[in-house]
Amino acid sequence: MSENYATVNPCSMCMPMGSVMAFKGIEGCMPIFHGSQGCSTYMRLHLAHHFREPVDIASSALSEKGAVYGGAANLKKGLLNVIQGYSPRVIGIATTCLAETIGDDVVQIAKEFQREEPHARDVAIIPASTSSYSGSHEEGYNEALKAIVKTLAKRSRSNARFNLVIGSIISPAEVRYIKSMLEDWGCGFDYTLLPDISETFDAPLAATYLKIPEGGTPLAEINEMANSRETLTVGGSVWGGGAGDYLEKEFGVHHTVLPLPIGVEQTDRFVGKLEEITDLGLPEKYERDRGRLLDAIVDCHKLVAGVRTAVFGDTEMALGVAKLLCEMGMDPRVIATGSKNAEFVRRGEGLTPGSEVLSGVDFSEIHEAVARNDIELLIGPFTGRQISKAENIPLLRVGLPNHDRFGASRQMVLGYEGTTGLVDEIANTIVEMNERDR
Repeated sequence: MSENYATVNPCSMCMPMGSVMAFKGIEGCMPIFHGSQGCSTYMRLHLAHHFREPVDIASSALSEKGAVYGGAANLKKGLLNVIQGYSPRVIGIATTCLAETIGDDVVQIAKEFQREEPHARDVAIIPASTSSYSGSHEEGYNEALKAIVKTLAKRSRSNARFNLVIGSIISPAEVRYIKSMLEDWGCGFDYTLLPDISETFDAPLAATYLKIPEGGTPLAEINEMANSRETLTVGGSVWGGGAGDYLEKEFGVHHTVLPLPIGVEQTDRFVGKLEEITDLGLPEKYERDRGRLLDAIVDCHKLVAGVRTAVFGDTEMALGVAKLLCEMGMDPRVIATGSKNAEFVRRGEGLTPGSEVLSGVDFSEIHEAVARNDIELLIGPFTGRQISKAENIPLLRVGLPNHDRFGASRQMVLGYEGTTGLVDEIANTIVEMNERDR
């Protein structure tokens, strides 16, 4: 892991931003940052550039006075303004560095507010501790998911449903794909998918602007997650202590964690687990998709074999793409993430001998590793574009954030179908690279 005392061009974003990705996947939810106004302004802009959608995030607008005397009054006023202006069913509170530093007890402030304000009694309020100096956006996402089930899931009568927790940040199109796969599977089982950003971050064009987009996981389904027979977390396999772990510890709901279904082996594991949960075989449609993926890998193998590649970005996405590159016969020489995570390093080193696996690094360190390893192709978010330009190496944009290309909300690399598309993109990028060199 990196031991630097300063970060130059980070390869990760802050915890509150990750929390928005979780909160926005709940039906009728409005997030609010307890901190300075600049935090919510920056996150709104950052996410709007990626998804090409309006993203509203409220703020308690802490100033010097709040930093000295405490921010309870600001937060209560902000919560009231959100209720009056947006009529949410849920409010997700994410703390920022300032609120955490002055030590505001957000859980207690939220309870006081609900006792004091009649307007707040029908609104669920979910506090999540997400100080940026504590971790990355991935950890903020994980913390918010845990806070959601901790606040909303209630023990009652056991049911036959299973919980599907999306443990890593993926695109709305990928959430839609997973939902479509489950619907194609056939009848006989019900599930709760959390968080569901399939519509909230990729809404159709409409004549009327909705302050809170339609979609998201229904509250009634989240309430019942404590009574489900099983939880399957897809992604987030290098992080512990998430929503699925909480449900298992508090309510005895059996929990299984799998990596993101990228590539042949990891998608096979996902499919196998769904067959076990549902007691239903994989639909033929997806069997044929699997065959097409294998065919695509065989078709391009001669072109891509041995190409030295650097993969960077979110932990699960980087590991999944690196695993796919190994299946294609490529050489993922550098595998990097901005999050500090020892399990990422352990799993990355197990993929291919001799690779540099970097955790908790910034792009200056990734750039040095790229130069050391004579990299031919970069795969990761658009934030690696400066390395691409400086070293004259093509960058295939995968993951969050992606500000300088269109279609981020519709990018799909999961499952047999999504992986096939990614294989084609990798091969075509190498074709263009070779043509340019000639």
